[in-house]
Amino acid sequence: MFDKRVVFLPVDERFCTRDYFLLLARAANINVVTPPKSYLGAKKTPPDIRRLLKWLEETVVPGDYLVLSIDMLVHGGLIPSRMSIETLDTLKERLGLLEKLKDRDVKIYATTTVTRTPFYNSAEEEPDYWQYFGLDVYDLSRLLARSFRGERVHRSVIEKMGKIPVHFVKDYLVRRVRNRKLVSLVIELVERGVLDFLNLVLDDNSKESISLAESEIHQARVDSLGIGPKVSIHAGADEATLSLLSRVLSESLGVVPTFEVRYSSPEYKELVPPYEGSPLHRGIRNHIEAAGGRVESEGDIVLLTNNPEIGLDSPQQPADPADPGPYERFFADLKAAGRKIKGIADVKYTNGADNYLVKGLLKGELDWLETNYSAWNTAGNTLGTVCAHSIVQFLGQKGLLNLERSKIKELQAIFFLEHWAFQSNVRQKLLVEAEKKGARPWTVIPVESWAEEFVRKELTAFVPPVRKALGIDFEIERLFFPWHRSFELGLCVATKR
Repeated sequence: MFDKRVVFLPVDERFCTRDYFLLLARAANINVVTPPKSYLGAKKTPPDIRRLLKWLEETVVPGDYLVLSIDMLVHGGLIPSRMSIETLDTLKERLGLLEKLKDRDVKIYATTTVTRTPFYNSAEEEPDYWQYFGLDVYDLSRLLARSFRGERVHRSVIEKMGKIPVHFVKDYLVRRVRNRKLVSLVIELVERGVLDFLNLVLDDNSKESISLAESEIHQARVDSLGIGPKVSIHAGADEATLSLLSRVLSESLGVVPTFEVRYSSPEYKELVPPYEGSPLHRGIRNHIEAAGGRVESEGDIVLLTNNPEIGLDSPQQPADPADPGPYERFFADLKAAGRKIKGIADVKYTNGADNYLVKGLLKGELDWLETNYSAWNTAGNTLGTVCAHSIVQFLGQKGLLNLERSKIKELQAIFFLEHWAFQSNVRQKLLVEAEKKGARPWTVIPVESWAEEFVRKELTAFVPPVRKALGIDFEIERLFFPWHRSFELGLCVATKR
């Protein structure tokens, strides 16, 4: 049994980045210590980092496992990591705390991100100038990526720079160079044994992105240092600490769970998912290994992937599939898996679930103590969640973790209600009705109380089939918008006694 304490520092205060971890750990009866939510800042507003560092120094004791986001440790969160004006020296000083904690005989599992360059004009999660020059900066970043790979694009870079005010170009380049140097410092910590494992994740990237080009530079360094088994470089971000949790459990218990991978459309496994830069099958292997597992032809866990033929967003899905063949294959593989743990990664669409698939799952009389399902924003988000969830269930099935049946099912209820009911269905209605009330796309700030009640009411129709499928009588205790926008939802449920 795992009897150690896990000290957890999330990447930010959102429900998906903080509470998913806490809920999965709670279901496995793992003792997790984490700072109060009020210590973590709020979206673009960074926390008091000195207070966080002090909390860590006073909290971590010998024998602990520390699972943390370096972006929170040094910048104050994921969004502040894209916007902060701190110098590299300041970041390096904050990073130094990890060496002090390592001296206490602590295992440290960390994640950090390669800063993204989104391809749209919006300052929702970026510096203010992204509202006007986001697309131009993205085009510039693609040219820089080509130069990293040895292509001659110098004149094009100069022309592109001419479209963007020079102080914004300078700001963007300073941030990228700082991030690249910070990642190098973190990789050094792995080489020196300060970090036991590193998830280096690429937040929103593409085949032509500068993030992917920089990740290739980092991978080459990792390979040259011979620390490949201790570093995973892959697409993702918000799910990264979940992978670290399952890896902590697997490594501490001396178990390497094996996964066999099945696709609804195997002929499309080479497709590069939206917001990612590598083929799906490669991402799957990376997420399995990062979570502490290994891919085999016959595995302990069956990873059933509902994979896309083309990259579409959830609202674009048809009411009924034109070709039922992939679904027939999927459900045949699901049935053939028998009593094995079955992780269902629904990556057919981004930002939500496949309605047709979910309706079939909810009618399938499945044992949700040995099955799990996720379908949130990107393929990486979903895959990391499913791999971690599957490993926890597998270790419980083997008697190595003391799983709490009702808590496992409550977490699955949350995933169905958020990823399927809200993201793929209710959210579209919310956007239409909120705009009628004067709220701009995304934000719900002017109508937040109304929006919470609207979503709660709309979810009512989705609760009964989830209750029936999971075999628990639960209620929605609390519903909220973590960043006061329609993009994500926080949900707390409780089983009736």
